[in-house]
Amino acid sequence: MKESPLIRMSFSIEEELYSGLEALLRDHGYGNRSEFIRDMIRKQLARRRCAASGEVIGTLSVLCDLGHPAIEAKVNSLLDGGAVKILGASRFAVSDRCSTTMVSALGTGAAIRELADSIRRIKGVIQVEFVITTPAARGGAE
Repeated sequence: MKESPLIRMSFSIEEELYSGLEALLRDHGYGNRSEFIRDMIRKQLARRRCAASGEVIGTLSVLCDLGHPAIEAKVNSLLDGGAVKILGASRFAVSDRCSTTMVSALGTGAAIRELADSIRRIKGVIQVEFVITTPAARGGAE
């Protein structure tokens, strides 16, 4: 794939924000400020695309209390019968009372968000995190 030419930019921020930016770079392993800024722009473009209900890749992280009857079967039922294509899922036992499931799905942002909300409503689901990205996240706007 051919790389796009780079455009140089400059901007000003308050000293407190600069210190926070430097901490983020260090804590998250970014090689430089440009990598960080590009990553943040990609994330915002993906969110914008999701809001417009374009096709996105969604990653769901689901934490379940296994003390609730058939909770994993209920989650699986939603994963198997929806308007999104499940690309893959992995389930891990955190303890004898708790499991986590990681799911990658392809579909419209609205459909994946609805799947996340439906899973969140199951009694015994402790937490659902929903992250989106898009194949266009390399920086290409559509």
